Parts: sequence; C-alpha cells; structure tokens
Amino acid sequence: MRALAAFVLWAGAATAAPIEQVPYATLAASTAGRYDFESFEPRPEPGLSVDGLLGDGRVMFGESFLGQTVTGTPFDTLHGAPTTPLTLRPGRKAENHAVAYHAGFGSVALFPLGPWGFPAMAARGEGAVAMRFAQDVQAAGLRVHSDYPDPLGSRPAPGTLLIRFYDRAGRLLDRHTIQLDPGITELGFAGPPFAGVLITNTDPGGIAIDDILFPVDGLNS
Repeated sequence: MRALAAFVLWAGAATAAPIEQVPYATLAASTAGRYDFESFEPRPEPGLSVDGLLGDGRVMFGESFLGQTVTGTPFDTLHGAPTTPLTLRPGRKAENHAVAYHAGFGSVALFPLGPWGFPAMAARGEGAVAMRFAQDVQAAGLRVHSDYPDPLGSRPAPGTLLIRFYDRAGRLLDRHTIQLDPGITELGFAGPPFAGVLITNTDPGGIAIDDILFPVDGLNS
C-alpha cells in the first residue's frame, strides 16, 4: 500500500519521504515520457560502441556523474559524491555504452560496458549507467534484462541491481538494491523530485536496459 500511495502522490509537493517502488505497468499507463534506443541501427551484439553521452535531451545517459570515480573488475563500482550541479560524465573510450539488438527485449537496448571494454563479451552489461533528466521528475521506470532463464540450472543465479537517486545538487536521496530475475525485470519508482539515477549491477551475465519511462510536463494523465 505504501508503494501505491507513493505513486498516487508523485505529482504532489516534494516531501522528505523515500522513493518507493511502484508497478512499471502503472507508470507505463499514465506517464507520457518514454525513451527507447530504436533510433540506433539494430545491429546484432556486440552492436555499436557509443563513447559519448546519448539521449534525446529530455533524458541523457552517461557512465557516472562528475565528481565520482569508477573502479572495479569485472563490474563497475562507483565511489564518491557527485559535484554540484549534477553533471553527467561518459566513461572512457570503449568502456562507456554499447547499443545493439537484444533478442530478449526484441528491440535495440543499452548495454553498459565494463572494464574489459568493447567488444569483449565479458564487458557487455557489466558497466554503470547514469541518467540525468532535463527537468526534475517524481517517477521513473525502466526494464532490465539479466541472464536468460536456465531450466537446467547450470548457470549462476542472477545478481543484483543497485539504483541510486540524486537531486540536482548531487545529493543522494535514496537507494534500492534489487534482486534480478532471469530475463526481464520491470521496475518503477515514485516519490520526491529527483534529477538523476545511477545504476550498477553484479549480474554474472551482465544487463541490458530499455524502455525508460518518465513524466513530461503537460503530457501526463
């Protein structure tokens, strides 16, 4: 009930309340802003390496925020607090993001690249993703694909997703640790206004991200 109440109130005044998980389907039915990666050519994996920022202006994607450092192998680990104002920063060449056709989604998706670098399979999906919205939002959703279902049980279990939410001054507002399922995990969040989202993971097969949802002023039901 707390999550549903948070969603009902997401368009209201900002409070000190935490950012709650809400159903992705609820956001999809009532949120006008959407970003997928279909503007990119649907190349098969490993796809296309994107070394700079990408997005449509309403939401932009990088590896981290200015002021943070990225370490770790095989997964990106983020350290430090973002500087003010919250500013996106891409990763190093071949360690930022790739876009490719993803069979699990049936569409083009974003693959955050880890330290092994493009086009290594060991890098695909092991990196960090930072999202910055042009306007503060009080709700956002995304779909995450982890390893494919394994009926024989011969592969390791899916890992976890760590999602951090920041305001425009770079202050950490909340964080969620999500246990991923094999295949697609749909996630929605709502609460006080936030400007940025940072995503890292420990999934053995790496993750892909698609179908970002967010409110757009004057266009939401």
